[in-house]
Amino acid sequence: WVAGSSRILALADSLIAVGGNTIVFDIKDRQGDLSYPSRIPLALATQVDSLAPIRRPRALVRQLRQRRLHVVARLTCFYDERLAAVRPELRPRSLAGDGAPWGEGWLDPSLPQVQDYLLEIVSEVARLGVDEIQLDYVRFPTEGDLADAQFDFDMWHRAKHDVITEFVARTRGRLIDTNVLLAADLFGVAAWGREADLRRLGQKLPDLLPLLDVASPMLYPSHFYGPFLGVERPADYPYYLVSAGLRRLQPLAEAHGVDVRPWLQAFPYRITDFDAGYVTEQIHATRDAGANGWMLWHPANRFDVALEAMQRMHGGTAGVSPRRQPELLGIQAADDGSDM
Repeated sequence: WVAGSSRILALADSLIAVGGNTIVFDIKDRQGDLSYPSRIPLALATQVDSLAPIRRPRALVRQLRQRRLHVVARLTCFYDERLAAVRPELRPRSLAGDGAPWGEGWLDPSLPQVQDYLLEIVSEVARLGVDEIQLDYVRFPTEGDLADAQFDFDMWHRAKHDVITEFVARTRGRLIDTNVLLAADLFGVAAWGREADLRRLGQKLPDLLPLLDVASPMLYPSHFYGPFLGVERPADYPYYLVSAGLRRLQPLAEAHGVDVRPWLQAFPYRITDFDAGYVTEQIHATRDAGANGWMLWHPANRFDVALEAMQRMHGGTAGVSPRRQPELLGIQAADDGSDM
């Protein structure tokens, strides 16, 4: 909704004032609402664009680009509450429930109808003048009774990561004759490449990265539960955790010529001492690891702390606190994530 009001331009100006150069707005959110008026038949039939707050999307993109901002359209893919509610046949099925819809809000990533709908959105959005389309929720569900979920592909002969990789490849194909970059949000834990996470998520980085221009791991410290990397409360060690994830992902991305631009945490969830310093330490970690920039996430678009952190970085007054470095506190840290 911010993108559909004058607030986005005020936020853009505040961002520029502290050295920012990229802005991300939702083109389709978790609820399934499109933020712009669409001509896609399924969108019209289900009225998911009926509340579209961005009435003139091309004009908005033009205003942002006139400010020399890199404009990113974020597309939530396989989590879609509106479509899951009005078209339950597009959801996974319950093995125990005689084929009843499984889960709340999830679409079946393997259904051709689901993928085709998303690809139509990609094609439509690519014509709006954005610089980049960012795929979020481009994965399978990871919570709930996963053993009860049945999807529309032969799970004996194909893996979840085959489904996700093929969808991203199809998306790449839609953009091949455009100048629009393709990015994907990756689960932070995917950087460690553990088999258990691969089986759940369907994000196999060696297969996905060659299809992308930008990889955006979501390295939110609060989303890692201890013990992990040798620390009981990973959320309290932002520099360390972000550094560890990027050290694993960066070489693989560089081998495929892919930029790494992680999402960093700008919200206080599960953090003992959240402030601007917490954010700047994550930014320092991305710079020290050689990432190609970073983005700051707050689910409610409250960026006061984030902007303060950026102001400190812009003014050269931000450092890394020793109290947030596990090795300086006598904690024996690990790097393989095997104790998660």
